[in-house]
Amino acid sequence: MNLLFLGTSAGVPTKTRNVSGVALRESKGKDWYLIDCGEGTQHQVLHTNLLFHSLKAIFITHVHGDHCYGLPGILASAGMGDCLRPS
Repeated sequence: MNLLFLGTSAGVPTKTRNVSGVALRESKGKDWYLIDCGEGTQHQVLHTNLLFHSLKAIFITHVHGDHCYGLPGILASAGMGDCLRPS
C-alpha cells in the first residue's frame, strides 16, 4: 500500500496545503481508497494519476468540515463518470 497526501492542513486550507485528505493506493493495480475528504479534495485528485472509477471506498474519520465537506464533490464526480458501485 502507498499513501498519497492530498491535504495536510488543519481546519482551513492555506495557499500551499489543502485540508485533510489521504489516498491509500494498493501496491498492485489502480484501486485506491480515500481517507477523509476535506473541501477541495476533488481538485487535489485531479493533480494526481488517480482515477475516480478506481476509487473503491471513502472513509471519513469524523464529521468536522475539514474532513468531510469535499464529499459531495467527490460523489458528484464519481456519479458523472458512472463509477459508483452498489454496496
